[in-house]
Amino acid sequence: MLRTIRLAFVFLTRLPLPGRADYQEGDFPKSFLYFPLVGLSLGLFLAGLAWAFIWVGVDDRVSAFILIFTIVMVTGGLHLDGLADMVDGFFCGKGTDDMLRIMREPSAGPFGMTAIFLVLIGKFAALWHILEFGNIANIIPVFAMSRWGMAFASFEAVYPRPAGAGKAFIGKVSPLTLIYSLVFALLVTFYFARKQLVVFFVVTFFITYAVRHISDAKIGGVTGDVLGAINEVLETTLLLAI
Repeated sequence: MLRTIRLAFVFLTRLPLPGRADYQEGDFPKSFLYFPLVGLSLGLFLAGLAWAFIWVGVDDRVSAFILIFTIVMVTGGLHLDGLADMVDGFFCGKGTDDMLRIMREPSAGPFGMTAIFLVLIGKFAALWHILEFGNIANIIPVFAMSRWGMAFASFEAVYPRPAGAGKAFIGKVSPLTLIYSLVFALLVTFYFARKQLVVFFVVTFFITYAVRHISDAKIGGVTGDVLGAINEVLETTLLLAI
């Protein structure tokens, strides 16, 4: 269990975790069970920072910027990179093979950069509003639910490449992993933002379903970039919904 929890943190963050672990192939889909736990940890950390900023009287706009900067640094911008790659590929106006090739290119194109800009602006506006009105606890379940969305998108999905990192986990998330991770994410939401419970679940479900449906139509499956994009869209939308 500790090995798969560690793997979940390695997947989703760039935190310098102590020690080393010899991961087995079966650990990768099992680690999705703990994705909402990673989200909870991120949410608690960011909420703690937000409360500290309010306590010392930091301007809300400055606080919002620092929180976004912190998210990017802790996650290594991994999900933002996935968003940019997905948008560049899907909007290239070419066939599936070209889309998959473009999604693997290291540089972001104009569509990808625009998507990153819109997501960051959306998060900034949402966090500024949250800080102004003091709904700090509502931030916490956002990160748990968005990480569950990644597990949902991976469930019974097809990996469209003949080989790649995503082949180890996409389409291999078990029903029990999906259900248990959802229960955990919903419990987190109920505890910290029970009035938002239904809204958060409905938004997470339908956005994840919609993006996966588009991805299936465009490239015939789901890649790691698509999972990262889903996380970014969910984070932004859920923060704006608070």
